[in-house]
Amino acid sequence: MAKNGNNEGSVYKDKKGRWRGVVTLPTVDKKVKKKYFYGKTRKEVSDKVNNVLNQLRNNTYYEPCKTTLFDWLNIWLETYSKQEVRPTTYINYETYIHRHIKDTIGGFKLCDISTLIIQQFYNDKLKNGKLIGTGGLSPKTIRNLHNMLHKALNQAVYLDMIQKNPADFVVIPKAPKKEMLYFTVEEQKKLQEALKGERLGMAILLDLYTGMREGELLGLTWQNVFIDLNGQSYIKVTQTINRLSCPRIIRDNKTAITVNEPKTPHSKRIIPLLPDIAKKLDEYRVEQQKYFKENGFPPSDFVFTSTKGTVIDPRNFQSYFKHLLIRNGIRVINLHGLRHTFATRALESGMSPKTLSKILGHANVGFTLDTYAHVTDDLKANAISQMQTFLE
Repeated sequence: MAKNGNNEGSVYKDKKGRWRGVVTLPTVDKKVKKKYFYGKTRKEVSDKVNNVLNQLRNNTYYEPCKTTLFDWLNIWLETYSKQEVRPTTYINYETYIHRHIKDTIGGFKLCDISTLIIQQFYNDKLKNGKLIGTGGLSPKTIRNLHNMLHKALNQAVYLDMIQKNPADFVVIPKAPKKEMLYFTVEEQKKLQEALKGERLGMAILLDLYTGMREGELLGLTWQNVFIDLNGQSYIKVTQTINRLSCPRIIRDNKTAITVNEPKTPHSKRIIPLLPDIAKKLDEYRVEQQKYFKENGFPPSDFVFTSTKGTVIDPRNFQSYFKHLLIRNGIRVINLHGLRHTFATRALESGMSPKTLSKILGHANVGFTLDTYAHVTDDLKANAISQMQTFLE
């Protein structure tokens, strides 16, 4: 057999007298890559060489990848994912890779990762995956981890590092549907009364009548507030406030408040303001400017600030809201409940689900209908009941 070129092979005896075969493999970067075979006889080596050559001619040859899952995930995260995901998602991915995968299935070569290995990994994390204390990860966290792993392995398939994605047929636990918490009309009225005289009362009132996410509310700036007391007032959602861990979670547990892009492209939106809310917001701006001047603080573009004129820490705002409810004897729900309260009142007031979906920044109206099915079901029942008059 002659010396080989691309997709060709040769069989010969090496200096030690062993039968040796070599095949030159095609590569994307046109670098020379050779695969060697050894055997006791010329025929044994020739059969190995010819087998690979036939696979190359039929385009069925596959070179097993020696890269470990952990190494590949780090490459994928920095090369393919970092520029595509939000900082919060990037931090979560880094946590999954370094704190959950590295010392479990991270050492497996990509070509050795199977559906069963991934399934057993998920099952174990569901039982014993918590980093602090005992217990397992939530089904939602497992799902997020799976989404990351599936994307990374898909990229490996595209690059011909593996033949198929072993995560394709893994069974993911279903997340139980969370109870939708929102204020009743009576509770909302009581809360609105309690907001009078509260330094951050305007923030909560605005959330009750816009349905913004917490990060969007705290990230709102005056340049995105448009007040026309004789016309239509509105706000623009263009950014969000988040508390993020430092990039290297494995070495540093410190966190920092950062300004980021909204959750999704649909989250960038315009929200109309009721005239009364616009008027109160305008009065609040005057009071805020007066407060800054009296206390010697430089002007802030953030609509809602701490007592020192700085951006509000989401954790502090959550704590403030909880204690406000307790002080006034109002049922305690989390801040996201303000968003649900707005959506519930909007539907009860006759707003179309499509319009509500746009105001909330949902990707599609189907998600809105599914999320607030409890309201639409009640509205349908009430509408049907109106037909009783035709039977009387």
